[in-house]
Amino acid sequence: MLAFIVPLQSPQASSNWAMVSALCERTLRSVCAQTSQEFRVFLVCNEAPALSFRHPALTIIEDDFPIPARNSAERMFDKHEKLKRGMIAARHLAPCDVMLVDADDCVHRGLVEWCERHPESPGWYIPDGYIYTAGSSWLYRLRNFDQICGTSIIVKCKESYFPKAMSDPKSDFFMVERGHFEFRDPSRIRGIKLEPLPFAGGIYVTATGENYTAASLRGWQGKKMFVKKLLNTRPLTSRIRKDFGLYEVRGV
Repeated sequence: MLAFIVPLQSPQASSNWAMVSALCERTLRSVCAQTSQEFRVFLVCNEAPALSFRHPALTIIEDDFPIPARNSAERMFDKHEKLKRGMIAARHLAPCDVMLVDADDCVHRGLVEWCERHPESPGWYIPDGYIYTAGSSWLYRLRNFDQICGTSIIVKCKESYFPKAMSDPKSDFFMVERGHFEFRDPSRIRGIKLEPLPFAGGIYVTATGENYTAASLRGWQGKKMFVKKLLNTRPLTSRIRKDFGLYEVRGV
């Protein structure tokens, strides 16, 4: 069983709630397009987004989280609190694989099947993925995806890895305490040695106007960077769209 935990910002912290809802729906459709049905999705939010999509594996958790100020520190605190709430909700599935997913990214439809085929693995980090600038016909292949995008970690979690209550110290639970870029280091996550996922596992979507943090293909300067971009740029093919459930979300 793979539990996807998706934290969503509140309407009050959004510039365009309709856009946030549409991006979230695309993420949920991407997650739920798995080739195996052995998964659950926990969307954690202040207020449920306007969705035209439902799935039996999807649970929407609404809670009265404090509204963060529009700065990175408070937004990240809000995100981590929602991850914690999602971990509490998923605790009854333990032991199970857990993946934390940003609410505007897309994931490969074969992730659940891969986890099923490797039940003894402690989990994976995703070094290989794409960065996609909203509206583009191209993607950039990243070879250090887990160092840039939060949608990049799958961990087989024992019951002790899940908090029981929001009052439990966040520092006791590495899944909500550690940054995604730390998971390659076993010393940071209870000695767990994650394996590299051997295929492109996610798409980091940027330039939506609603990202907490943002990398982009725009503005990369210099000859060396130009050559690197050229060698790693890929067309957005129908196969990639299908594998990741990526479709255009127009301004709403």
